Amino acid sequence: MKISIIATRTVPTVQVEIEGRKRIFHSRYDPLKEANSWVGNIIDGIQKDQPVIIVGYGAGYHIAALAKELPEQEICALEFNLQYANWFKKSLFYESVAVLPHVKMKTTDHLSAKERASIFSDVHQNNLLIQKTSMDIMPAKYNNVKLMLKDFQMQKDSIKNQIGTMIENFQKNIALNDSGIGELKDIYKGKKMILVSAGPSLDKQLPLLKKIREEGDIVIGAVGTAVRPLYRCGIIPNFLMIIDPQEGTMKQLTGIKLPNTPLYYMSTAYHDTVKLHAGPRRIVWQNGFMDAHKMAIMQNDPLIQTGGSVATALLDTMVFLGGQVIALIGQDLAFTGGKSHASHTAAEKEVEETANTIKVQNYYQTGEVITANNLSIYRKWFERYAENNAELSLYNCTEGGAYINGWKHSSLNDFHLLDIF
Repeated sequence: MKISIIATRTVPTVQVEIEGRKRIFHSRYDPLKEANSWVGNIIDGIQKDQPVIIVGYGAGYHIAALAKELPEQEICALEFNLQYANWFKKSLFYESVAVLPHVKMKTTDHLSAKERASIFSDVHQNNLLIQKTSMDIMPAKYNNVKLMLKDFQMQKDSIKNQIGTMIENFQKNIALNDSGIGELKDIYKGKKMILVSAGPSLDKQLPLLKKIREEGDIVIGAVGTAVRPLYRCGIIPNFLMIIDPQEGTMKQLTGIKLPNTPLYYMSTAYHDTVKLHAGPRRIVWQNGFMDAHKMAIMQNDPLIQTGGSVATALLDTMVFLGGQVIALIGQDLAFTGGKSHASHTAAEKEVEETANTIKVQNYYQTGEVITANNLSIYRKWFERYAENNAELSLYNCTEGGAYINGWKHSSLNDFHLLDIF
């Protein structure tokens, strides 16, 4: 790795050459203006009574700019690249942050094992900030952390892009006065559960899934997109979930009559889709959305992880409801057979391999299957979830799509016959 100081139109900044590619921290034209703009975009969301973590030293301008706006708040700047951190502390850039008493400069190599395990879980989602260029110089041993941070940033960007719609939905949804899920803790404990998504492989699972539902021994939860193909086959899930704030979700439930099936909906889900459901409803408060945090505290309800997709949110919800042995079906996380979704879903379309698609290991570990970056991020979320919840028995019974590390892979029939309790 080669580190050099380069001139800009205003103040100097840092260029890092790593693996044959050059990365410049901050703007090559006006680093100070960029740092102030960065702070301006995030300052309103920061929780003022909690510490802040900034991932990446960069050239320090963003750290100094934030410290100026938050003079009373504890700020920790965390660098993953020890070589860069050592260079930075000997450079002219260190001076501007070293004099700030409420800013601590740390590296991951100097954290204890306990601190490394809790460094991100102990900080509020809005108070975890990322200097994006610093991600490019993360050592390979932190690849899992890098993927987690990319996933996290994607979720934050999604919320930022949709914040107006989300707030409007939230206000209309809480006006419905639906109960939360707090009182439902562990109601399905001791029961096997199946999480039904709408990937292309769902088509071949429907006959067996219908038999399983008729037997009634396994609890079935479905994402909104999967409801229509289930409904066509006479399969009524034990409950369903929607989380998307956009109007497009109306297609999922239009014409579907499920008067006895509970709907769990995220507090920012599209309000008219919520009202389409004729059966019982429960509102779910999501982690990372401040208004939802406040309501969860007021109502003594849990905060559910979103993970960026309805399936990831439904998984965390099912675990709260008592799920200990959970199988995924229709969770392809890839374009199996060149299809995006199962038949008869509103989102079904053909997908061809392009420059924007990527390849990952297939379900059977016999080759590769094409997928997209966002689906790969969701797959990594499922893998981290399994790693962080080793007490759970998690099965991927999709029988198609991508392989999910950390999950047991078996046929749906084998899971159906599994006697685990």
